[in-house]
Amino acid sequence: MDANVHPAFDAVKPLLTKYPATAASLYQTYNDILHAQQWTDLEIIDVPQSGRGVIRGVKPKEELPKLVVPCDLNESLSLGWLSAVFDSISPTPVEVYLGIVSSDSSIVYYRLSKGIVKPPM
Repeated sequence: MDANVHPAFDAVKPLLTKYPATAASLYQTYNDILHAQQWTDLEIIDVPQSGRGVIRGVKPKEELPKLVVPCDLNESLSLGWLSAVFDSISPTPVEVYLGIVSSDSSIVYYRLSKGIVKPPM
């Protein structure tokens, strides 16, 4: 491995080259989840219908894996696209996190559920 390449690069490399338009958001989100958020058991899932890789991992103090769909702040996303993301992941998740990366590399995570979900009481 090149000494100038970040250790996390190998985990995401195949999808960085496959989806260059979303490479920056995938790489940034993966590193944030791994190092800052300290998720474990990370894996990258190829989701061709969304044109990107999706990150699956386990949040601290939780047992079940969660999914994060990285995207750029300047991307145009639609409800149809979000629905396709849900439908293209097997098994279909109850919720996903949208990791929105801005140009200054800050990330905001939004938890999205498919359909209308009653909030907890």
